[in-house]
Amino acid sequence: MPKFLGRLISVDEAVKRAARLLPEHLPVGDIVLVNSLGNYSAEDIVARIDMPEFDRSAVDGYAVRSIDVQGASVNNPVVLRIVGSMKPGDKPDKYVVGSGEAVEIHTGAPLPRGADAVVMYEDTMRVGDEVEVYSPVSPYANVSRKGEDFSKGSVIVPRGERIKAPHIGIIASNGIDRVRVYGRLSAAIISTGNELLEPGKPYIEGKIYASTGYLVKAYLEETGLFKADYLGIYPDDYDAIREAIEYATWRYDIVLTTGGTSVSESDVARDVVEDWGEWVFRGVAMRPGRPTSLALVNNKPVLMLSGYPVAAWTGLELILRQAMINKYGLRGLERPVAIAILRRSLPNRVGYTSLIRVRLITRNNMIYAEPYMLKGSGVLSSLSRSNGYVVIPGHIEGYSEGEKVIVKMLD
Repeated sequence: MPKFLGRLISVDEAVKRAARLLPEHLPVGDIVLVNSLGNYSAEDIVARIDMPEFDRSAVDGYAVRSIDVQGASVNNPVVLRIVGSMKPGDKPDKYVVGSGEAVEIHTGAPLPRGADAVVMYEDTMRVGDEVEVYSPVSPYANVSRKGEDFSKGSVIVPRGERIKAPHIGIIASNGIDRVRVYGRLSAAIISTGNELLEPGKPYIEGKIYASTGYLVKAYLEETGLFKADYLGIYPDDYDAIREAIEYATWRYDIVLTTGGTSVSESDVARDVVEDWGEWVFRGVAMRPGRPTSLALVNNKPVLMLSGYPVAAWTGLELILRQAMINKYGLRGLERPVAIAILRRSLPNRVGYTSLIRVRLITRNNMIYAEPYMLKGSGVLSSLSRSNGYVVIPGHIEGYSEGEKVIVKMLD
């Protein structure tokens, strides 16, 4: 006899319950800066110095007092005496610029004392030890001011931010060579189903090559917060799946299963959880991914995902990802968003949160969202061919063609 899903809960409620079951804290440790790309900062990284540390030239030219070159023009150049040359690495007090004087200066060199602006080479002509200036400059023209990039004591990388290449450059510019980052949770992925065949095996008619488990492993590791092990395919056999789940729950922080979550008699993963664990929720009011369920077995969360790849991905995206954000305050895990104009209407079944894959297109400086597929939880190519998605909340009937919507971007 089929065993029906329980009362479907909302996506928001599923996220809350999932967040409560996640480990209370992520592991934390130090890592050398050069190897920190893709990790999440476990603390606010604070600037140790001002950047720049001093007023410095943004161009090649001559450091001057702006008041001395007021009214300078091609027909009426101002002539200044050159008293020296400044290069990067020199100290600001190497020279003092007085009235009617200038210092030749290279990009990145500190502004000498007394000067408050730089005239570019293009607006000058050197004649021996003098320079003719053909253009006026305002105070601090062509100068990078002390601390304008960031000031000492300011947060340069906030806690929970995913460290990217520019962050590494900024951190290194402060002389910091190690950073404190969040470690990864351990995850086990168990695929279930008599119909599944591992990639690399000879094809057998009627079988399906397993893909969802591979997708789940890749998704988890792409977040930078999981070390995921794919434990392979298990047949629809009660004892085999029970042993696999028991093994995984003793050795991993979280267990994810694919397949076996629905209501047919062959879906025995559900039976194992009913006998050996307790349900946290059994079904979510979302499309695709309605059978997505969460249980507690051996005091470890077991997230049960659909065997259909898009439905499984939706469970990860709408529930697990948001639960991680809520639990640990991870800014870097949030998807960037864009405002786009729909090219087709998107209907919705009231009471369900729907995730619609879209392709963003730019036309005449406007961003449009082309829905890729309204249905098809097993159409894996819809994930690779879309670059964003629209979430339709359960309380509305959908969006109309031409309406502006929020698109969460995937690349």
